[in-house]
Amino acid sequence: MKNDLFQNIFFGLMCLAFTACVSVNIPSNTGSPAKDIKCENVGEPFKELKIKTSDRAWVSSKTGNSISYISECYTSVDSTLEQLENESLVALNKLKIIQSKNLTYNAREALSTISEGEVDGVLVKTQTLVFKKNGCNFTLSYGGIRSNFESELSHFQKFTETFRAP
Repeated sequence: MKNDLFQNIFFGLMCLAFTACVSVNIPSNTGSPAKDIKCENVGEPFKELKIKTSDRAWVSSKTGNSISYISECYTSVDSTLEQLENESLVALNKLKIIQSKNLTYNAREALSTISEGEVDGVLVKTQTLVFKKNGCNFTLSYGGIRSNFESELSHFQKFTETFRAP
């Protein structure tokens, strides 16, 4: 049991690394994180992590599922929502898009995607929400082992309800 929890937490950290990273094929160090983002802490059983691959990230102590967001602000890059979606899912092998829908989020056009795939042979499921606002790209991510995905999805839904981009 303790070993399973360790494996789930370890996997959650891996998940953060691949779902939170968004690159738009531009030289490094040209983008900067957005300032004045407002969001509430995710809450139990999620604990905040300090990692370099996202602006903020949380991992569940129960399942290893992760919630994170990353923002990148540029003066001259205009990626499409589809490009942002694709780049956030690049680490998934055997990628299968379950659902992808356009919606309005933070008063902007957004793309919400639920997908499945594999990381190191482990079945995973993710939900990403990408949008652009005031010269910045935003990617909000939730993911974990496929069998644990639904159990904490409500935490991600609440997180997206409270997230406000400047």
